[in-house]
Amino acid sequence: MKKHLFTYAMLAVSSTASAQQLSRSVTATTGSGVVLNKTIIQYTVGEVVVATLQNSSVLLTQGFQQPEVAGNNAIPDPILVTGFIVFPNPANSQTKLEFDLLEDTQVNIQLVNNAGQTLKNIAINMLAGKVRYPLPLTGFAPGLYYVVVKAGNKNYSEKLVIQ
Repeated sequence: MKKHLFTYAMLAVSSTASAQQLSRSVTATTGSGVVLNKTIIQYTVGEVVVATLQNSSVLLTQGFQQPEVAGNNAIPDPILVTGFIVFPNPANSQTKLEFDLLEDTQVNIQLVNNAGQTLKNIAINMLAGKVRYPLPLTGFAPGLYYVVVKAGNKNYSEKLVIQ
């Protein structure tokens, strides 16, 4: 009996309850919005004082002029290179790059010194599959370098010591 009474009481309370609803609005002298390349741009004029708070991942402004969806909905760039290795390492006159290329694409191979300067840049159109590429090192001073492979919008790097 207590179980049925509790069930009826809960049904009675839930049928009379109502939720609050908030509609997005802003009071301003003028403003507009436009959709451009799947990006919504909105602005208002007339909010004299608007506080803005920002950190590395969030931008917050005062009022209701906020984006409806928060977060990054961008599709990540596909991974085109796997298993990237540089051998022999340390190297003297030549080293080899080996990696698996998952799609046909243009690949940039760079040799970068420890100061971030690009000393060698090679652009090659490559076919998908296992890649072995010899990289001559003659003329470079001994030291620490980075071999950077750029494919698509991603960079893949490995340290290289030239003796």
